[in-house]
Amino acid sequence: MHITIAPASTQTGQATIRFLLADPTNPSVRGVYRNLAKVPGEFKSHPRFEAVQGDIEDVASLNFKGSDAVLNIQPAIYEDKDNIARARAVSGNIKAAIQAAASVKRLVLLSSEGAQYDHGVGEILASHAAEIVLQGAAPEVVFVRCAYFMENWAAAIETIKKASFFFSTLTPLDFKLPHIATQDIGQACAAELLSTGAPLKSNPYIFDLEGPQPYSALDVKRAFEEAVGKELEVRPVEKEGLLEFWSTVFPPEVAKRITELNLSFLPGGVLYENSKPTGETRYGKTELVVVLKQLLGGQ
Repeated sequence: MHITIAPASTQTGQATIRFLLADPTNPSVRGVYRNLAKVPGEFKSHPRFEAVQGDIEDVASLNFKGSDAVLNIQPAIYEDKDNIARARAVSGNIKAAIQAAASVKRLVLLSSEGAQYDHGVGEILASHAAEIVLQGAAPEVVFVRCAYFMENWAAAIETIKKASFFFSTLTPLDFKLPHIATQDIGQACAAELLSTGAPLKSNPYIFDLEGPQPYSALDVKRAFEEAVGKELEVRPVEKEGLLEFWSTVFPPEVAKRITELNLSFLPGGVLYENSKPTGETRYGKTELVVVLKQLLGGQ
């Protein structure tokens, strides 16, 4: 079996590749990189891994020929550009490359919880656009809608190390939100890719992917305290201060998208109300404290 990851440089892409290369069925894996200097050494030396140069924003550079399955990951862009138009264009490129290859039986798209909405979810609207374009891109299509990444809390490490506190845009502090670890995303995506040819419950087949339990900002505080071995303070960023907070991090239009996304999953938001749930939810096994310890160890 031959599987292509496009692009392969993201953390989720790398996690998926590791699971694929460790699988006893011995699939061959091709990773698409805009910059081949970013290919990890652990992959370069593997006999079943091939790194090729390509850019999901340049359809002429994409070659999926010989592949049975493709994983598409569309990294967020943190520039004042039309992220929805970009998602449509990139998805169109992926679809064209799949159709040109003829061999591809299954497409797996790394998407997001909330991608079923066409309004009120900010950054996730790009995932909504991608799903629309990629329906029918291959004989089998799977959308993996992920919860909030545990690794997003890496942004808290700087202030934790310097001043023993971190900001939380997850409020109220005891409000629990589904999280998922990159490792569990990689395992789930690898499983779907390796299942190419197996009957799908629906086409596209869609499921939400969450961790073993939801977490609040207070849970994050306790997990960080366990990881660093000292007491910490968590400083809430209330709803009315979100745009100002995100504007210190991102350009204006990006800050607006992130703020809308942030509001969407808080109490009263579109995702909180969840009037159009996906239906099926799968659960990873990795606990938050494990991820935070890994993040701190890598700093």
